[in-house]
Amino acid sequence: MPVEFEKIVVFLSKIAENCRGFHLTFAGKVLKMEITGKIAGGMPAVKEGVDMQEILHNIFLETITYSNRHMSPRNLWIVKQEGRSLMVDTSFQFARDWSVIQNMVKQLGIAYKDLDVFITHDHPDHSGLAPELEELGARILMNPEETRRRADLFHSYLVDEKARIDNLRTVGVTKEDTPEVYDTFMAYTNRAFEELTGKQDFSYTPVHPGEVLSYGEYEFEVVSLKGHTFGQCGLYEPKHRLLFCGDQIMTTIVPIVGSQHTDMKLLSSYMQSLGEMKHRYADCMFLPCHYGPIDDVEKEANRIILGYLDKCDIMRRVLEESGQALTTRDVGVRAYGRSQGPPDYQHFASCTQIWAKTFSCMEYMYEQGFVERFERDGIIYWKTPCN
Repeated sequence: MPVEFEKIVVFLSKIAENCRGFHLTFAGKVLKMEITGKIAGGMPAVKEGVDMQEILHNIFLETITYSNRHMSPRNLWIVKQEGRSLMVDTSFQFARDWSVIQNMVKQLGIAYKDLDVFITHDHPDHSGLAPELEELGARILMNPEETRRRADLFHSYLVDEKARIDNLRTVGVTKEDTPEVYDTFMAYTNRAFEELTGKQDFSYTPVHPGEVLSYGEYEFEVVSLKGHTFGQCGLYEPKHRLLFCGDQIMTTIVPIVGSQHTDMKLLSSYMQSLGEMKHRYADCMFLPCHYGPIDDVEKEANRIILGYLDKCDIMRRVLEESGQALTTRDVGVRAYGRSQGPPDYQHFASCTQIWAKTFSCMEYMYEQGFVERFERDGIIYWKTPCN
């Protein structure tokens, strides 16, 4: 949850028994992990070796890793300064993750009333613990555009039944035409909502692209990183050539760009953003929220762009071979080789992310003139111009 849907699956399933450890290396620093035994489910328990590392002057990192292979390691960043300090994103609402953050703040001697928390985007592994930090006095900062046209599982399917039904219909899942998939999905989303624990919403101070946030020696410009989400933002420090880049770019995987709203142009915006990263930020140190440092931004950006173009080409060929108009769900099933509906409860969230990613790819090709789009009874259909 792709990294995002798999993180949401675990979030919804409340799998809090995962172990905590650390990357072996990050920016040249050795981070140790010691296996100490087993816990429930046969997963290894992890004992901390080396905790926080000062990666740059007054910029501290601690990385949480999880024994569940579907969960990407989570980098926690704090910029410690006299006066106000800055945390970049939080983590899941797991007790273990909350303990890590509390320990970091305590070790650095930061009062919560003097802590700003910049949320790059409103996904549960980034904003999950914002409510807890807010209650302790921290100030939460986020781009208000992030609350528009959300496509994540929580806001699109769990908290609003009408939105859930509308989003299912958009991709081609309806009570009338696909009753089995529809009923299964409704049951799974109801169960997931009932299993949610902890406060989900938080208040925040709006920040916008172009604003400058000052923390001692660091002057961070808020920059738009639209694509992974509608309002994702990063923090660019021109003097020290640093970029906190959220989930916009990372090694190992291709970040999800997902939407089920027409004309949002998220994938186009994402391609443009990656192109800008290769030029404006080419000599920056990239500080991502997942995985290790990015030494060659052009290489990683090109890898991601080519990954999306390849997936778009597969989807275009699916349409050509079908010879007829298809729903988003139909295209996604064939492009990803997945079943028509969720095979079980643990994997139902992956369906929503496949549909959202498929929708973004189809929208991108529609903008480029490679496919046509039309709507009937609330369902979006796609076809090639020759069909």
